[in-house]
Amino acid sequence: MEASIYIDVLFFWEWIMDFFLLWAAGRISGFQAKKWRLVLGALLSALCHCLLLVFYFPSNGGIFLSFALLILGLSAAYLPKSLKNFVRLFFTALFASFLLGGGLNVLFTATQAQKILGNGLILRQKFFPWQYLIWGIAVSYLLLKISAKWIEAHIRRRRDFCTVYIRKNYKWAEGRVLIDTGNGLKRDGKGVIVMEIGTVLPLFSAEEGEKLMNGERDALVPMNYTSLGNPEGALWGFVAEECRICYGERTIGYKGLYIGISFDFFTGAYEGLMPPCLLEEEDI
Repeated sequence: MEASIYIDVLFFWEWIMDFFLLWAAGRISGFQAKKWRLVLGALLSALCHCLLLVFYFPSNGGIFLSFALLILGLSAAYLPKSLKNFVRLFFTALFASFLLGGGLNVLFTATQAQKILGNGLILRQKFFPWQYLIWGIAVSYLLLKISAKWIEAHIRRRRDFCTVYIRKNYKWAEGRVLIDTGNGLKRDGKGVIVMEIGTVLPLFSAEEGEKLMNGERDALVPMNYTSLGNPEGALWGFVAEECRICYGERTIGYKGLYIGISFDFFTGAYEGLMPPCLLEEEDI
């Protein structure tokens, strides 16, 4: 007689697995999300999958359904503001999914380590026991903890980069920022972040954005500075209502921080420059 499993049991385990995948994607790629947003993203992904299995797709639904559910979970958990950040999160989540479902499945098949918890429930020959999920999450979490420093140095490069969230007119924009030790710009005693125009453009209204792209600066505030080789420098920007800097496990907040705008695109894999002094203290 073939064993069967109830949809509520599947929902519970899939919720746990999706939560871990969303957390791992952010951990590896350098993005942070509140715990309740991770729970919400995993809940939506698991719930939609189970409902589709019951009412529409008696089988597994295929790879496109898996991608759609992953996109739903990532969107709810991280709210990526740009296509570049979303693509980074998506492919990192696929990598974490491989670790959990593919690589560890091979490991447990070879070692049979999951039998320490018992034989478990095997649905069919092609499905694996429920212990795989428990051991998979535990081993993946342990691997992430052990390799944290390597991830920081080679993937996230946390010492060089951080993620910045900027709020203006009740709108948010996000970007990957290089911590530039040569950037000593300050305004009102606080460091100045310089962002690409394309990253902060969504913070302005459609009319203001069109004027900015046409060279008009009415919506911006000028900032004069002096530097080597440029004694009369000028920077255009705006004062952000709120700015949050995610650096490793820390989130540093500022209000009234001046954000400079670069009308040229940076050549590296980042959208802005930030002085390291902003990592030393916060005013929120």
